[in-house]
Amino acid sequence: KEKRWVIYKGKAEASKVPSHWHGWLHYTCELPLPEQDHAKSWIKQHQPNHTGTKQAYQPKGHVFKGGKRAPATGDYEAWQPDGQIK
Repeated sequence: KEKRWVIYKGKAEASKVPSHWHGWLHYTCELPLPEQDHAKSWIKQHQPNHTGTKQAYQPKGHVFKGGKRAPATGDYEAWQPDGQIK
């Protein structure tokens, strides 16, 4: 097979590759589908992957949000290597 690859404009980020090109890159289809076939009203604008940035999702209890977690509900029993609960 011939090699297929992406040359990114700007920061290299895999989530920038549109679905119709993703199929071509992974040999799912012989030619990339026309972009107009993928233009749907419900498709959202691309957002970069925010993992590791200040925009990353941080749930309640995260260290950067004060670090206060909800108390345990009592349904958790800690495992001990010797099989005994202390």
